[in-house]
Amino acid sequence: MRHALITFVSSLLGVLAALLAYRYLAPLLPGTAVTALAASADPLRPPALRPGQALDETMIGEERAIEAIRGDLIAIAGVKTAVTEYHHVHGRMPASNAEAGLLDAQAYRGRSLRALSVGPGGRIELVFDALSGRDGGVIAFVPDLAAAGAVGVIWRCTTADYPRIVRTLPSCEYRAADSTAP
Repeated sequence: MRHALITFVSSLLGVLAALLAYRYLAPLLPGTAVTALAASADPLRPPALRPGQALDETMIGEERAIEAIRGDLIAIAGVKTAVTEYHHVHGRMPASNAEAGLLDAQAYRGRSLRALSVGPGGRIELVFDALSGRDGGVIAFVPDLAAAGAVGVIWRCTTADYPRIVRTLPSCEYRAADSTAP
């Protein structure tokens, strides 16, 4: 058993050494495809994309955007609580950050979050920068007061700027900008 293990490890190390040698020495050998490619490469032209590379880069960009938005959504929890408490005390929704007792909209800056503001009817809007995948993109949280007496304020999340919002926030709904829904 020990002899077989030693043979296996030695073979594996030999293959790895051969691959490394080929990687570093192949461009130096005349007549190889790697040498021809290196010689014909135009330094001013970007290298051609390998198959699937554009898709990979798109997916990586989307993942970064998702993480940026997801990290900034932590701020919304406290704001929703403050707006809900305002409603319980005053019997109506606040129309601004100041009325809800919150900081200015720009004070809520985050990794991608540019501003967080409370508007008429208690609507909370988060405005994001380009790191989110869309500069000036908005995610809105709209209070539904229909069941406020029984179960409390229910918040509906909508956006017209992030078609794949469900990957970040499964309870959020994408509505195209031309949609007539509230």
